[in-house]
Amino acid sequence: MAYRVQLDDTSSTYTGPHMRSEAFDASKTHTPVHEDVDEDNDDLDNYDGWQEEAAPTRALFPAHDKLYADAEEALADAKRQGCDFRALVSKLHLDALQVIRLVNYIRRANVPPTEAAALTGHESFLKDDAELKPVPGYEEDGLLQVDFDDDESVDNDPLAELATLRAAYQELRLQYAERLGIGAADAHGTAKPPSSPAGGDAHYFDSYAGHDIHQTMISDTARTLSYAQFILSPENAHLLRGKTVMDVGCGSGILSLFCARAGAKQVLAIDASDVVERAEANIAENGFTNVIRVFRGKIEELDAQLLSYVGQVDFLVSEWMGYFLLYESMLPSVLYARERYLAKDGILAPSHCRMLLAAATDRGNGALRERYRFWDNVYGFRMPTMTKGLAEDAAVEEVEQDAIVSTVAPICELPLEQLAVRQPEFVSPFALTCTETCTVYGFVSWFDTWFCPAPRVDPADLPSCRVDPIEQSEVHGLDLHGNQVTNAPAQGKGQTVSFTTSPFGKQTHWKQTVFLLKMPVEAIEGTRITGEIRVHTSANNERELDVEIHYDVDERPRPGEKRVQSRLVQLYSVR
Repeated sequence: MAYRVQLDDTSSTYTGPHMRSEAFDASKTHTPVHEDVDEDNDDLDNYDGWQEEAAPTRALFPAHDKLYADAEEALADAKRQGCDFRALVSKLHLDALQVIRLVNYIRRANVPPTEAAALTGHESFLKDDAELKPVPGYEEDGLLQVDFDDDESVDNDPLAELATLRAAYQELRLQYAERLGIGAADAHGTAKPPSSPAGGDAHYFDSYAGHDIHQTMISDTARTLSYAQFILSPENAHLLRGKTVMDVGCGSGILSLFCARAGAKQVLAIDASDVVERAEANIAENGFTNVIRVFRGKIEELDAQLLSYVGQVDFLVSEWMGYFLLYESMLPSVLYARERYLAKDGILAPSHCRMLLAAATDRGNGALRERYRFWDNVYGFRMPTMTKGLAEDAAVEEVEQDAIVSTVAPICELPLEQLAVRQPEFVSPFALTCTETCTVYGFVSWFDTWFCPAPRVDPADLPSCRVDPIEQSEVHGLDLHGNQVTNAPAQGKGQTVSFTTSPFGKQTHWKQTVFLLKMPVEAIEGTRITGEIRVHTSANNERELDVEIHYDVDERPRPGEKRVQSRLVQLYSVR
């Protein structure tokens, strides 16, 4: 299967490439020591029948791994590193089991001091009993034996206590509001804090909070299996095994789970939608809480929480693509993460996208003009006025292969490692040659996507985009379950993966974007449609797009025949 991409006045065929850790033992927390006591001693009130043995203690933060004589020295070291652990336990009102979970989590996930000090007490690992299992080598560690209850060494700040009480009260209000079906804003009684998504962003993130949209995306095998193949490929194991990964817009957590299965040392899963709560549950369900850390918020607003990862991420993955590729404007967030967190030779997945354009007729399933035909006969009534404005909005439809009646022109190359940190806008010329006599009812656009195992690849060196769909049997590691990890092979050469959203491949949830013409073009074989497409961010909504298509038609008149050419302009909204 192939389609032709026209570059300038030449064309090329676009084809698919044949392309043991001990369980927590509460009995080890304190060692009782019996002492003989003179029963005639009148000062029994000062007798302490229990004494704690001083246990050798390793530093709380593995990056400063030292062995101390007791827990107090280790706590003093933690304070010097920037985390007053006693104050943190007091501030968060942690019970004994939560303290143990916190100590184990910090060591297991290698949490830096600044991030530990910024914890809120609402983190999921504080409720995860899997974190009661000590880190191997730390089973008898002194920090697991410290009793922080009634700790008088911490100066209680009345204002901090008041703030904590207010936060707890507000949390209770929200819980009751949720049960009663009251909106969060009403429960607060005030506007949302500045860090909360507002306006169009709030609607955008809310749209990803449910499960239907995630089922739709994951069920799109062209999409999901392409990510899985690139992440789990033995040839790409060196890109992820033992590495730090960031997943921007993690959604259900599926890509983060793939990365954990591929042997990543740590995965930072980030999403600003309520879906992060489901992602955390999915991660815990599959036993990867020791690998995947979930952060809620827009990546641009998490600088403090992610400070220790600046320039330290080895692999940045995101499924940011929208309809017409750029709709929803999520790409700037990915580029922000690339610029701030990705290491110099880090890998972007995907690494490159290409937008394409072709002319189409109303053939096959008739997707191009279905919205018009619907109003021709509505239970016996004609309603042509309902078609007003239809040609001003781009439509997202499944266009069949035989509806494409021209060569294909690339209109925008997006090498992600080179793009500036902003929403791409572009003006691009195009030239299409009709391949048959027909009526051209509109233009159709789609995009191709590549995952390259190298940090920088020239677009000219990209292999042809794969058109035939990836089969599940081609993807390594899909037979594993839970927290199983793929085997570690020798250094691979790297495998490039690609997929198309074109009518020539398997249909995806992105479908194709259709720009209907108000004045259809009567074309013959050889007719050339040339013009320019201009794509800009909408002035009304930064997640929407305004598109202008300027075009003219060269009908190849016979010798001696004179025709006047005029350029037509049509405006569209992608929303």
